[in-house]
Amino acid sequence: MIIRNSKELGAVIRKARLSKKLRQIELARKASMRQALISDLENGTGSATLDTMLKILAALDLDISIVSRKKAEFDPTEY
Repeated sequence: MIIRNSKELGAVIRKARLSKKLRQIELARKASMRQALISDLENGTGSATLDTMLKILAALDLDISIVSRKKAEFDPTEY
C-alpha cells in the first residue's frame, strides 16, 4: 500500500486496529502512548515522530517499506 499523506496513514492505522479488534486505548497501551494521540493520527489531524509511528506500527504487527515513486514529478501540495 502506498501512503502519501497523514490521512491515508491514519486510515491504515484505523483499519489495522479494527481488523485486530483493538480499541484505541488498547492500541495506545500496546504502543506505550496516549489514546488521544491514536485518535488524532487516525483522523489525520495529529503529528508524530518517526519513532512513535514505528511503535504504533509494531503494535499492529506492521512494517514500513520504502519504494521509488512511479511518477517522476514532485508535488509538495500532496502533503
